Amino acid sequence: MKIFFWIVVLPISLAVLVFAVVNTQMVDVDLFVYTIAMPLFAIALVGVFVGFIWGGLIAWLHAGKARQRARDYARRVESERRETAIVRERLRKLESAEKQATIPLLPANAA
Repeated sequence: MKIFFWIVVLPISLAVLVFAVVNTQMVDVDLFVYTIAMPLFAIALVGVFVGFIWGGLIAWLHAGKARQRARDYARRVESERRETAIVRERLRKLESAEKQATIPLLPANAA
Protein backbone atom coordinates (compact mmCIF):
# COMPACT_ATOMS: atom_id res chain seq x y z
CA MET A 1 0.00 0.00 0.00
CA LYS A 2 2.90 2.34 0.68
CA ILE A 3 4.17 1.78 -2.85
CA PHE A 4 0.76 2.82 -4.20
CA PHE A 5 0.98 5.99 -2.16
CA TRP A 6 4.44 6.91 -3.38
CA ILE A 7 3.79 6.02 -7.03
CA VAL A 8 0.30 7.47 -7.51
CA VAL A 9 -0.90 9.72 -4.69
CA LEU A 10 2.27 11.71 -4.13
CA PRO A 11 2.77 12.76 -7.80
CA ILE A 12 -0.91 13.71 -8.10
CA SER A 13 -0.67 15.76 -4.92
CA LEU A 14 2.41 17.51 -6.22
CA ALA A 15 0.66 18.26 -9.53
CA VAL A 16 -2.31 19.77 -7.67
CA LEU A 17 0.04 21.84 -5.52
CA VAL A 18 1.91 23.15 -8.58
CA PHE A 19 -1.42 23.92 -10.29
CA ALA A 20 -2.57 25.87 -7.23
CA VAL A 21 0.65 27.87 -7.02
CA VAL A 22 0.67 28.74 -10.73
CA ASN A 23 -3.04 29.72 -10.98
CA THR A 24 -3.49 32.26 -8.20
CA GLN A 25 -5.09 35.01 -10.29
CA MET A 26 -8.55 36.10 -9.16
CA VAL A 27 -11.56 35.28 -11.33
CA ASP A 28 -15.12 36.58 -10.96
CA VAL A 29 -17.71 33.81 -10.69
CA ASP A 30 -21.26 34.91 -11.49
CA LEU A 31 -23.82 32.73 -9.67
CA PHE A 32 -26.97 34.47 -11.04
CA VAL A 33 -27.59 36.33 -7.77
CA TYR A 34 -24.07 36.75 -6.42
CA THR A 35 -20.73 37.52 -7.96
CA ILE A 36 -17.81 36.00 -6.12
CA ALA A 37 -14.12 36.69 -6.72
CA MET A 38 -12.12 33.50 -6.22
CA PRO A 39 -8.67 32.29 -7.21
CA LEU A 40 -8.72 30.14 -10.35
CA PHE A 41 -7.23 27.13 -8.56
CA ALA A 42 -10.05 27.22 -5.98
CA ILE A 43 -12.68 27.01 -8.72
CA ALA A 44 -10.90 24.08 -10.34
CA LEU A 45 -10.38 22.25 -7.05
CA VAL A 46 -14.00 22.78 -5.99
CA GLY A 47 -15.09 21.36 -9.34
CA VAL A 48 -12.87 18.32 -8.89
CA PHE A 49 -14.11 17.84 -5.33
CA VAL A 50 -17.78 18.08 -6.34
CA GLY A 51 -17.16 15.62 -9.18
CA PHE A 52 -15.43 13.23 -6.82
CA ILE A 53 -18.30 13.35 -4.32
CA TRP A 54 -20.91 13.03 -7.07
CA GLY A 55 -19.10 10.04 -8.63
CA GLY A 56 -18.78 8.34 -5.25
CA LEU A 57 -22.48 8.83 -4.55
CA ILE A 58 -23.47 7.40 -7.94
CA ALA A 59 -21.12 4.42 -7.50
CA TRP A 60 -22.51 3.77 -4.00
CA LEU A 61 -26.09 3.89 -5.27
CA HIS A 62 -25.35 1.52 -8.15
CA ALA A 63 -23.57 -0.89 -5.81
CA GLY A 64 -26.80 -1.27 -3.83
CA LYS A 65 -27.87 -4.24 -5.94
CA ALA A 66 -24.56 -5.99 -5.32
CA ARG A 67 -24.83 -5.31 -1.58
CA GLN A 68 -28.38 -6.72 -1.58
CA ARG A 69 -27.19 -9.85 -3.42
CA ALA A 70 -24.37 -10.26 -0.90
CA ARG A 71 -26.84 -10.01 2.00
CA ASP A 72 -29.13 -12.56 0.31
CA TYR A 73 -26.22 -14.94 -0.24
CA ALA A 74 -25.11 -14.54 3.37
CA ARG A 75 -28.63 -15.40 4.59
CA ARG A 76 -28.73 -18.37 2.25
CA VAL A 77 -25.34 -19.63 3.43
CA GLU A 78 -26.42 -19.32 7.06
CA SER A 79 -29.62 -21.23 6.31
CA GLU A 80 -27.61 -23.97 4.58
CA ARG A 81 -25.22 -24.17 7.55
CA ARG A 82 -28.14 -24.61 9.95
CA GLU A 83 -29.64 -27.27 7.72
CA THR A 84 -26.29 -29.05 7.45
CA ALA A 85 -25.94 -29.03 11.23
CA ILE A 86 -29.42 -30.55 11.60
CA VAL A 87 -28.68 -33.26 9.04
CA ARG A 88 -25.34 -34.08 10.69
CA GLU A 89 -27.05 -34.38 14.07
CA ARG A 90 -29.66 -36.73 12.58
CA LEU A 91 -26.90 -38.79 10.96
CA ARG A 92 -25.03 -38.99 14.25
CA LYS A 93 -28.18 -40.21 16.02
CA LEU A 94 -28.85 -42.81 13.31
CA GLU A 95 -25.28 -44.07 13.45
CA SER A 96 -25.50 -44.26 17.23
CA ALA A 97 -28.78 -46.16 17.00
CA GLU A 98 -27.29 -48.50 14.40
CA LYS A 99 -24.37 -49.35 16.69
CA GLN A 100 -26.75 -50.12 19.54
CA ALA A 101 -29.09 -52.28 17.46
CA THR A 102 -28.50 -55.99 17.58
CA ILE A 103 -29.36 -58.17 14.65
CA PRO A 104 -29.79 -61.84 15.51
CA LEU A 105 -27.50 -64.13 13.59
CA LEU A 106 -28.96 -67.00 11.59
CA PRO A 107 -27.94 -70.50 12.61
CA ALA A 108 -25.21 -71.98 10.41
CA ASN A 109 -27.37 -74.87 9.11
CA ALA A 110 -30.33 -72.60 8.23
CA ALA A 111 -28.70 -71.26 5.10
